[in-house]
Amino acid sequence: MKKSISKYLIIGMITLGVSSCELGDFGDTNVNPNQTTQGIPSSLLTNAINGLKGTIDATQGQHYAQYLANSQYTSADNYQTIIFDYGGYYSGVLMDLEQIIVLNSDEETMVEASLYGSNANQIAVAQILQSYYYSFMTDRWGDIPYSQALDIAEGVRQPAFDPQSEVYASILATLKTAQANISSTAPVQGDILFGGDMDMWKKFANSIRLKMALRMSEVEPATAQAEFVSAVNDGVIALDNSENIYYNNLPEAAFQNAWYARFLTRRDYAVANTLVNRMQTTANGGVLNVSVDPRLSEYADPTDIGGKYVGMPYGLSEARAGAISNSDVSFLNEELRSQDAPNYIFTSAQILFSMAEAANRGWIPGDAEAYYYDGIEASLDQYSVSAGYNTYITNSWVVYDSSKALEQIITQKWIANFLNGYESWAEWRRTGFPNLQPGEDALNDSKQIPVRQAYPLFELNLNSDNYNAVVARQGEDGLDTPVWWDVD
Repeated sequence: MKKSISKYLIIGMITLGVSSCELGDFGDTNVNPNQTTQGIPSSLLTNAINGLKGTIDATQGQHYAQYLANSQYTSADNYQTIIFDYGGYYSGVLMDLEQIIVLNSDEETMVEASLYGSNANQIAVAQILQSYYYSFMTDRWGDIPYSQALDIAEGVRQPAFDPQSEVYASILATLKTAQANISSTAPVQGDILFGGDMDMWKKFANSIRLKMALRMSEVEPATAQAEFVSAVNDGVIALDNSENIYYNNLPEAAFQNAWYARFLTRRDYAVANTLVNRMQTTANGGVLNVSVDPRLSEYADPTDIGGKYVGMPYGLSEARAGAISNSDVSFLNEELRSQDAPNYIFTSAQILFSMAEAANRGWIPGDAEAYYYDGIEASLDQYSVSAGYNTYITNSWVVYDSSKALEQIITQKWIANFLNGYESWAEWRRTGFPNLQPGEDALNDSKQIPVRQAYPLFELNLNSDNYNAVVARQGEDGLDTPVWWDVD
């Protein structure tokens, strides 16, 4: 088996403080003959799954989607950061998953690797997880290093950036093949996501395909419809909350909920007024329009004074935000920031709203209105407040109206996807819904909500030819250049 060091692995080693002299060839010096010299597939898989939570609980996504607003340090609300790093994905989870694929493909290692599940199942699972991470990354940065990024070859590569349209096509093809190659025999080990349930890995892959198909709805509608229908036919997660996919945080420091850790150091993440105001919409004269969304008490804590639900004004400068007392706004619900609260990756509500949109577009048979209401009910049930469903759906802005179906479907999807910030930011970019307004004291040049994130500096410094090529093709490397599927 050939050994490989990718550029991103080198970057990760530098970040960890590994000096260049440690990369030399010292033969068998300090080699323990009783210790394995290659990665253990089950451990590599566990590590790669552990990385999933960071795609959900990342703070910047919550601010772009206007789920949360900071009460102290408001630069994230106001888009101050332009450059975001992705080196850790390549040198970490993606490389771990690539090693699983190599160990289960190479004739010298595949027999030993099969002790941790069939070779085919391990390869398929690694491909599904790689596809998930790549889809997450390309939705943030647009064109990304993909086809050359993890090449198994001698030396250090300077990978080219693949156009996002090609990344999407390759991911979808990989997912379709991977889910088809999964069998129930010899399930994978190290699976802390599904406990070796190979059928759930198939449904995970197909749910990713369904989501990606909708992303393509405005740029390649025919392909998008075909991919959506194929994903549904191959089987997505159940529509009754019994198969919601989530990262299971644990009540211990090493694997705890990030929101728990954040609130240990400071009380800064309040629920944004954008969301709170939508969940307790008022009508004429400020009179409540039938009822508060029953999920509000599950998303936010009441204020310290008065016991009301008051959103933190979104996008204020630190001086203006600092003038508002913490006692006067609602912070993230205590249960959602408990040490072992889960991070939801896919939910039944999310899939149902996707089905509602597909039906509304004429992609699939079925009643878009029925899917819409089922999505609302599934979301309320997820938070154990389904008793309020019958009253909630009588709100005038909730009652289904076919003339504004897409706006209603995506707005309800936005509410249901609370704390899955980057996902909802992508949906807002794709559809323009809900109607989000930029932070009042925005710090970026355009003063608009970002539609992309800029590449890490090491691409400019260490991969300049390919960096210059992608900027020439995609557009300025900043927050205002839309990604391929964002045509609004």
